[in-house]
Amino acid sequence: MPKTISMEIPQKWLEGIPDKPAIIREIIALGIKQYKMDQALKLYKNGGGSIGYVAELFHLSKRDLIQAARKSGIEPDFTEETVHEELD
Repeated sequence: MPKTISMEIPQKWLEGIPDKPAIIREIIALGIKQYKMDQALKLYKNGGGSIGYVAELFHLSKRDLIQAARKSGIEPDFTEETVHEELD
């Protein structure tokens, strides 16, 4: 179910961005996904669980989280199952 949030956004943040609700929603969705990725990687790096567990906890694609980990210089531990999933 969608959640309604009202907030003020500084005009400076919106400079150069078309004033269209769909674009603003897309920007917010990208920001939320990035935040979740950052938090998931932090948890994984600190031993909070396997890459699959952390991806599930944050409702992220395991594949996306693995790619984000690699971009951040984190090489995920792989089980045989993970390797097979990566090859599919």
